[in-house]
Amino acid sequence: MKFEVPKRSSWITAAGVIAGLALPLAFGEAFMWLRPPENVRQFLDGDPILRGPYRSDPVLRVAYPSPELYRPAEAPMLADIKKTSPKPTWFFFGVSFARGLWLTSQTQMPSYRTFMFREIDDRLHMRVNEARMILDYGIEANHLVFVLIPLEIARYTETPLSYFNVNRQGKIVYSVRRPPHPFNWLTDHSRIALLAWVRARRHNALPNFRLSTITDNVPQTVQDDFRLMFGELGRLEREKGVPVTVVLLPDRRQVLYDNSNYALQKTFAALAKEAGIDLYDPVEMMRAQPDRWALFVPDWHYTELGYGLVLKGLADHIERNAKPRAANGGLSQ
Repeated sequence: MKFEVPKRSSWITAAGVIAGLALPLAFGEAFMWLRPPENVRQFLDGDPILRGPYRSDPVLRVAYPSPELYRPAEAPMLADIKKTSPKPTWFFFGVSFARGLWLTSQTQMPSYRTFMFREIDDRLHMRVNEARMILDYGIEANHLVFVLIPLEIARYTETPLSYFNVNRQGKIVYSVRRPPHPFNWLTDHSRIALLAWVRARRHNALPNFRLSTITDNVPQTVQDDFRLMFGELGRLEREKGVPVTVVLLPDRRQVLYDNSNYALQKTFAALAKEAGIDLYDPVEMMRAQPDRWALFVPDWHYTELGYGLVLKGLADHIERNAKPRAANGGLSQ
């Protein structure tokens, strides 16, 4: 006897398969809207949980509403700092390498007063407004030192200046590179799709750029961002009358090996000259050391010898530059 399955059962099976797929997706989507993971939450400017101490800036994207809301991770509160000192005062800004130089200055420059200012996850454009706020607060400085390393410069290929935003609650949130049409609809309306896009690292402005190649290849977008930021540093120097030096530390491979074209150093020297600010590049001084490996610890930060050499080179560089500056009547207003 021939048995035939009723056609209705095929529809029921198909409906069951669709429901089996749709229901988990619906539950997952609902959960993502209610409790998105942190690596997606930072891209959601409407999330009411995202609150911070910042305000939007028309040029540098992120600024501070008031000195009282400033909570540095690597410095005392501004109210706890004496505004004047008989000692020359230097401010250091940057990541852990800047902190290493500042700590070294505590022993190598005892006749100076030095401070390290750093927030968690801050970037150069934030530090420019940070320095402006500190000076506006009335803390006197004789020199501003902004320390850059290749990796943080390369980060602007992931999150360029234009991707930084401040939401209505004062929190920094980030734009994302969207997929091409029509797939952009998915990331705009689905949290699961956005999570997949972010975790695949396709949301970065230049998703195929290898960060380690920044020393030999500086994309135009990065040049444009630093042209703007260096220009703001130049404006800060002229308006406040405090000299600025950008310290461009080399990648360790540029010190240890002989296979770099130094495109990063050449590009940034040209950008600094265009902006009228001072740039200190210690790569040749470091390469001239008889034992280059002795400059680094295993995690590739500098040894005491490395920090000491860079700091001494910086101090000598600033002293040399101060003489022609003084001969020309100081900073141009």
